[in-house]
Amino acid sequence: MHIFNTAVVALAALVATSAQAAPTPSKPYTHGNRHETPAQNLQKSRQYDHLVSTNVGFRSYRMKKECGPIKDPAVHGDCIASFATHEHR
Repeated sequence: MHIFNTAVVALAALVATSAQAAPTPSKPYTHGNRHETPAQNLQKSRQYDHLVSTNVGFRSYRMKKECGPIKDPAVHGDCIASFATHEHR
């Protein structure tokens, strides 16, 4: 019975911990010596998406960098195919 009670308490603690919302950062994200706000991150993401969709050299470089190390043929194919999808804004 002691083991059962311990398991129930551990499970309750796990549920309570996982139910907590992630904290909202009040400060900009720190990356190395840079401070990046969410708006700056969004702008960089848009710039990356634009370059991938319009600059063949950049797209080829990113495909090689991101998909090249993947050894599993199916996952590698999925990675390559992900460059063909476009996010709609």
